[in-house]
Amino acid sequence: MGDQRGQGTLEYLAVVLLVALVLGGTGTAVASTAGANVASSVTREIRRAICIVTGGECDRDLAPCETGSTIDRDGWKVTIAIVRVGRDRVVVRREMSDGSELVTLVKDWSLGGESIEGAKLKIERAARRGISIGGTFTESIVATHGGGKTWVLENKAEADRLVAALQRDEDAVRAPDQRLGEGSLVAGVTASRSAKKGHVGGLASAGVSGEITAGRSTDDRTGASTFFVEHGADAVLALSAGLGPLQASASADGSASARIAVTRDRDGRWTDLTLVGTGEVGGEVKLPPKLGPVAEALEVPTVGARRWIAEAHLDLSDGTNRDAATALVAALGAFPPQPEAVKAAARTLARRIDDHAVVDLRAYELDRTSEGLDLAVGDGVGVGFAKSDVTERARLIAATTRSQDGQWHRRVECIKEKGT
Repeated sequence: MGDQRGQGTLEYLAVVLLVALVLGGTGTAVASTAGANVASSVTREIRRAICIVTGGECDRDLAPCETGSTIDRDGWKVTIAIVRVGRDRVVVRREMSDGSELVTLVKDWSLGGESIEGAKLKIERAARRGISIGGTFTESIVATHGGGKTWVLENKAEADRLVAALQRDEDAVRAPDQRLGEGSLVAGVTASRSAKKGHVGGLASAGVSGEITAGRSTDDRTGASTFFVEHGADAVLALSAGLGPLQASASADGSASARIAVTRDRDGRWTDLTLVGTGEVGGEVKLPPKLGPVAEALEVPTVGARRWIAEAHLDLSDGTNRDAATALVAALGAFPPQPEAVKAAARTLARRIDDHAVVDLRAYELDRTSEGLDLAVGDGVGVGFAKSDVTERARLIAATTRSQDGQWHRRVECIKEKGT
């Protein structure tokens, strides 16, 4: 069976090369624009054929798009003296362009320390104006540990039934297709106050925080495991000059974050290196035209906020790509530390990502509603209670992909299939 498969892929490669030669010999009879499209298509097919021969991820640039999502998050936290305890439950429903849906349930517990100075009362209502009185200054460091489950459903009806079952009794549903375990450490400083004393309306707040998350997800269908670390965009997207400009679009509110992940198959072979950057921009933000596909993906008129997602996949079945990734890991783990070696290895990997990764750029229109109560009072040592329910809906408004041929193209099929 293995010999037959290998023979088939080699024959496929031979056919593609033959077609390339034939088209190359008759290229003068084709209009320049059409010729460029044909050349791009042939280049992609040649690379895809080589990818098949080497056992790589060959259809990554044709993977279904996430056309929309709904996130329902409810949680609470309690602070007594300087000890803070909290819990979050999140249900995420993701709609894909091929009609399938992914439903994820995540539960997190948190424990840490928090100091409170001042007093505040904040009440949020989904349909009416909230109330905010007073203000506080808080410092905290909190560790979070949790797990998640993901189910892959063939259609909307199946997803509806699963979500309803989770609401009734989450232990009664079938075994998940994917499992997630993760932990995070968050340190932050936050100042909040009402715009005017006794003001009826929003509570102004500002703060800085640092968060790092690490975890592992396992796909029980394929046996693949993915290990990831999530941090600020500056720390992760710096690995790729091609994705770096996206950091600017979220710099105003500091909401950018990024994840670096590696995946290995059930046989222990490393198959994929992924960089995922995400952030939010206001509806009025305009990006410089020089950003090309980045600006195209985000310069879509919307009423409110937009979320951008940049996702780059580097095929580690390619020996050169794998060596570049391995060299960076080795440099990071060296003792004593060798900063110059790390920089050199990072530059090499960045070039591989910029030149060879499949890159997806997506933009979503966001709509959020929230309800909650936040009460706190203290003088360094204090008490506090907060409860929140947040629903977020996202709708795909633009999608662009850089394929294996190095060319950018709009994913119009993702928008059409969503009916937008």
